[in-house]
Amino acid sequence: MKQAVAITGAGQGIGRSTALYLARDGWTVAISDINTSAVDTVAAEINEAGGHAISRSLDVSDAEATRLWVEEMDDLVGGLSGAVANAGVMRVKPFLELTPEIWRDVMAVNLDGTFHFVHPVSQRMATRGYGSIVILASASSRMPSFATSVYNTSKTALHGLTRVMALELGPIGIRVNAVSPGVVDTPMWELIDRERAALLGKDPGEVMAEAVRRIPLGRVETPEDVAGFVAYLLSDEANYMTGQNISYDGGFVMP
Repeated sequence: MKQAVAITGAGQGIGRSTALYLARDGWTVAISDINTSAVDTVAAEINEAGGHAISRSLDVSDAEATRLWVEEMDDLVGGLSGAVANAGVMRVKPFLELTPEIWRDVMAVNLDGTFHFVHPVSQRMATRGYGSIVILASASSRMPSFATSVYNTSKTALHGLTRVMALELGPIGIRVNAVSPGVVDTPMWELIDRERAALLGKDPGEVMAEAVRRIPLGRVETPEDVAGFVAYLLSDEANYMTGQNISYDGGFVMP
C-alpha cells in the first residue's frame, strides 16, 4: 500500500523529514503546518524533485478547520491510505509555575489536535476498509522529565488513544500505531535544551549532551531516523502491527 498520506506539523523537524522521505518513496503527500511559509517550502522542495505534494496552512487545535482539511485532501488525492499525526508544541515550565492557560494551550495542540486529525481521517478510511495511522508520541510519555509535565501528560494520553483506536478500527482494516522518539535533533529539542538549562543554571548544550550520554547507541537521533520508521509502519511490511507504542530512541528508554 503506497498511495497518499496526510501529515500534520510538516513544516520542520520530524514532520518535514517524514514528508520528504515518503515523497521519495513514491507517496503523494498532503502536508500542513501552522507556519504557512515553512510547509509551502517543503511542498515546493518535494514537487521540484519530481514528487507530488499539496500544502496548506492549518492550526490543528481548530477542529472544524482540521476536519475540512482532511476532507479536502482525501478528495484531492483520491483517498488517503496513510496519516501521520505529528503536530505538537512544547512548553518548558516547572510544575508549580504552570497556569491553566499553559496547560490548555499544549493540550489543545498535542492531544486535542491529534484527535481533530485522526477522527475524520478514520471516518474516511473506514468507508474504504483500509489505512494506516501513525501517531507521534515521545520518550517523555514513558519517563518523567523536569519542567515538561504538560508535554509529558499529553504524549502519555496518546498511548491510550492509540490502543482504543487500534481495538475499534482493526476489524475494519485500519492499523494504528504510535512512535516514541527520544533525543531528536529538532528545533523542539533546542528549545528544551535552552530553557531547561536556564532553569537549572547550566550552559546551553549541556542538557542535550547529558541526555545523549544516556543513549546506548551513542548519538543524537535524527528526524530522518524517525521518518524511516514511520514509513515502515505505514507500509504493508508492518501489516500485522497495530495498537503499539514503539520506543524508537536508540535505547534512551527501555520499557
